[in-house]
Amino acid sequence: MDLDERNWRWARVRNEMRKRDIDLLIALPESNSTDVHYLANEQGAVLFPLAGEPSILLGGEDSNLAVDRQGWIEDRESATPSGSTKVPYGAVVAAKLRAIRPNAARVAIAGLDGNDYSHVRNADGYVLYSTVTRILAALTETDVVDGAPVLAAARHVKSEAELEDLRAGIEVAEAGARAIGAAFRIGAEQAEAYRAGMTAMMRPGLGIPSVAWCPGTWGNPRPRLVAVPTGQVQDGLCVAAEIMPGHRGMVQVAEPFIAGDVLAEQRDAFDLNIAAFEACRAALVPGATWREVRAAATGVAAGTNSEICFLLHSGYDGPLFIPNDTPETVLDDPIEAGAVFICKPTAFPKSAGRVVARSYDVSWGDMLVVRAGGAERLGTRPQQLLSYQ
Repeated sequence: MDLDERNWRWARVRNEMRKRDIDLLIALPESNSTDVHYLANEQGAVLFPLAGEPSILLGGEDSNLAVDRQGWIEDRESATPSGSTKVPYGAVVAAKLRAIRPNAARVAIAGLDGNDYSHVRNADGYVLYSTVTRILAALTETDVVDGAPVLAAARHVKSEAELEDLRAGIEVAEAGARAIGAAFRIGAEQAEAYRAGMTAMMRPGLGIPSVAWCPGTWGNPRPRLVAVPTGQVQDGLCVAAEIMPGHRGMVQVAEPFIAGDVLAEQRDAFDLNIAAFEACRAALVPGATWREVRAAATGVAAGTNSEICFLLHSGYDGPLFIPNDTPETVLDDPIEAGAVFICKPTAFPKSAGRVVARSYDVSWGDMLVVRAGGAERLGTRPQQLLSYQ
């Protein structure tokens, strides 16, 4: 990504810092490097001031060589003299703070705590205790706060460059879905279909892809495997698959695979899923609340024997609406144009009372970006439930 993208992101971050009277933001890469990559487009610990040039302490096997490479941040140092993969980020950040003596009355460390809009599955934050302890020792007369709200607000709306990057990732994920479908047939090994999807997503510039493979029979709980499945594809097998191409932005599509004839109940559930998806898509407009969007999606089941699980999230960003867990604190928040989400609502029988481990899962999902006239799909594949023989 180019310097225009860098400047766009930095301006958003500094605007959020200014709102919170934060003079210096520290982002650490040890447990989750997405905040660091948002600021620096590479791996390392970032010291990002409200005014002036940021610094990066590069980590990794060749960080001693990376200091001479061009990057978004010009003030570059290796966190270890020889480019070791054993990086004491707490100690080197503390040493850097003591050396530069930043004029910062209020410092934020990203990931100190959980946040409804950032790293939403890390309810207690993501930074390491010992790393933070060492940094705090260098900030004895400074007010230190959680930086998650800063980066959550900045990252929530995607730039057009980010959207193009996400679309490219979706194309790869959809290629994975097609490859799984081509290999998914009765009598074949499940691993064969899984391997076909993984192989189709092995693309230059992306990380290791993954497929969450949820196999079982209709009406029974199914495990969520992020590993090579065992056993054959047998008549009646139903697999709910979450397909992720190894994209840094946590790109995902959802696709159901059914071996043999599609049951009437499966068809009805799938049709409700698509109706809920489209209702959610239409309701995702700037200024609407999550309560309104959820009501639109779940309302499609009115008058039926089913209910809709409002399942929507945005990878590391939020909010996170998942089965049996609704963040009540965000329901009346306004939705922003340019926010991106994976939407994959799931119908289940009212008699079940709640979603039980994908027992009735034929969910289909795509990523959406919020636009003025309703959300735009980032993918292009058809909304269909196929019988694989």
